[in-house]
Amino acid sequence: MLLHAKSKMLSIHKKMEIMDESDQVLYTVESKAISIHDTTYVRNAEGETIATITHKPISLHETHDIEFADGEKVEVRTEWFHVMQDVIDLEGLGWQMRGDILQHNYEFVNSLGAVLARTHQKWVSLHDVYYIDVLDESQLDRIVAIYVALERIIREREIRRENESGVVAAGGAAAAGNRSDN
Repeated sequence: MLLHAKSKMLSIHKKMEIMDESDQVLYTVESKAISIHDTTYVRNAEGETIATITHKPISLHETHDIEFADGEKVEVRTEWFHVMQDVIDLEGLGWQMRGDILQHNYEFVNSLGAVLARTHQKWVSLHDVYYIDVLDESQLDRIVAIYVALERIIREREIRRENESGVVAAGGAAAAGNRSDN
């Protein structure tokens, strides 16, 4: 099953729709613009919450917790020291996500090494469009919720990188100005 996700970049609330090949909305994702707990809700087409995702603010790794409607909990946690690819552990399921997360190309792999889903980004689009090729449809809700948590990790990395480059650029400009005054 091929899904695609579109995020609404200019929305006050962080919103995303996940659709099938005929553009039928299967899932909606919403985060509040300002939230103490940084919570995201994943809802199915009927409007039922299938998963709630929260960010762990104090952690050595980038960590998000997912609680599914059936009470199952999964921790999405990045691993360190992987030079060739990003690896994210899915504690509670025994799965991993592997690939180039910044390029939005990665695979969901179960504990036996079987690929459950693959993702990639559409590069030319008015909205951010991402494709999710689900190979194991019996895990569809889990794959979608984990995908959403991963997108949050990617967005947080992008924000950190922008903040760091802004600080470096501002500091570099100030240093250049000081040199020209001497």
